[in-house]
Amino acid sequence: MQKVAQIITKAIQRENVNLTELQVKTIQFGLECLLGELFKIIIYLMIFSMFSLTQYFIITMFFFSTLRLIAGGYHAKTYWGCFFVTLLIFGAVVGIGVQFPLPLYVRVLTILVSLILVWIYAPLDHPNKPIISEVRRKRFKYLSVMLAVLLSGVSFFLPSLQSGTAVVAILFESISLPVGKITQRRRF
Repeated sequence: MQKVAQIITKAIQRENVNLTELQVKTIQFGLECLLGELFKIIIYLMIFSMFSLTQYFIITMFFFSTLRLIAGGYHAKTYWGCFFVTLLIFGAVVGIGVQFPLPLYVRVLTILVSLILVWIYAPLDHPNKPIISEVRRKRFKYLSVMLAVLLSGVSFFLPSLQSGTAVVAILFESISLPVGKITQRRRF
């Protein structure tokens, strides 16, 4: 990823000679992140497609990742650690969602547990980008809870197995919040 990002960055730099060193480094870092995430998604898509579980993977990725963007969560120390932890989480969510149809009352209880976890622990700081402002932290907390409520509501409009998968994805993202909080404390 780093080599490809470097090649693209050099091409951009040739076309924009007025870029500062910081801008060039920022572009390269952004490209490395983007390419890394695209690579992971393509590999995950291939894996879940081999087992004819593509739609459940997409549901998992959408519900888990959408909430994670605002609420935060556990972060592995390395790219490959992240790759395998995410694969394990997505595999568990899809497996539970497909193998264990969740009755309505279980989905509702799962959502309530998730909302409580989000309310208590969100937002969780990213190790490289802590939230310093209390106003911003409060805003992200409310956005996290509102997004969890919205995603939960949307999940009930899906067919049974997909709905269960979505609810489990929300739960796993919510569980990643206290796990992330615990691991952050150990790192610092």
